[in-house]
Amino acid sequence: MIILIDIGNSRTKYTQLSNDTLSVTKQVNNQDFCGDYFVENFAAASEIVVANVANSNLTDALKNWCDLTQIKFTQVHSEQKKNQLTSAYQEPATLGIDRWLALVAATQLYPKQSVLIIDAGTATTIDFVTGDGQHQGGWILAGIDALFNSILSHSTLVHAKYKTKASLVFGDNTTDNVNNACWTATLGMITQGIGQTTKYGCLDNIVLTGGNGKALSELLLTDKTYDVSENTNIHYIDNLIFYGLQQYCR
Repeated sequence: MIILIDIGNSRTKYTQLSNDTLSVTKQVNNQDFCGDYFVENFAAASEIVVANVANSNLTDALKNWCDLTQIKFTQVHSEQKKNQLTSAYQEPATLGIDRWLALVAATQLYPKQSVLIIDAGTATTIDFVTGDGQHQGGWILAGIDALFNSILSHSTLVHAKYKTKASLVFGDNTTDNVNNACWTATLGMITQGIGQTTKYGCLDNIVLTGGNGKALSELLLTDKTYDVSENTNIHYIDNLIFYGLQQYCR
């Protein structure tokens, strides 16, 4: 059994890989991700593969435990090339590991096809890879929650309550004005990204992932302000990062 682990800013997610099948994803708060948790949940593992966007102390603790228990340990870092994928970054290590693994996953799930990847979490990121596996770059925008909070923190007279329902309609109150603008701005970036892909030829797939990915995929399917071929497929894939991590198993 192989454990694939994604360490985030406040929570850690992981899944088990057995016979090329990923289990249901589990998560734990970072403050509880420690030696006792490793013993209880990972003792039967033959290998542990980790991506970490935040706390290096957690990775160090896990590696030390793996060394003591003689479990193979691999921490994945962004690189210039993996399988068919080539990074657009001149300094590949500076590309966020979550974005890199999403690209790795996309080129494995949709080989020889172009893919626009939207990861909508703490930040909303866009990356585009052409059918030959060449990453063409992307964008980083504050996530939906961060956009909402930035308005309130910088405007003393704007008072709004956070709403989870995604909508693009004009609001008739401040709460709807702020919330709907965050979704509209984010979808606007996505539609501009779709437009940018036309210079590379056809767009085969749009893949959305992350906490707000499903809601954005539904908006994208119902909104018709963008120009995309009927041959372009739109997918929502929960925890896309683990399909990328799977490529680093020994």
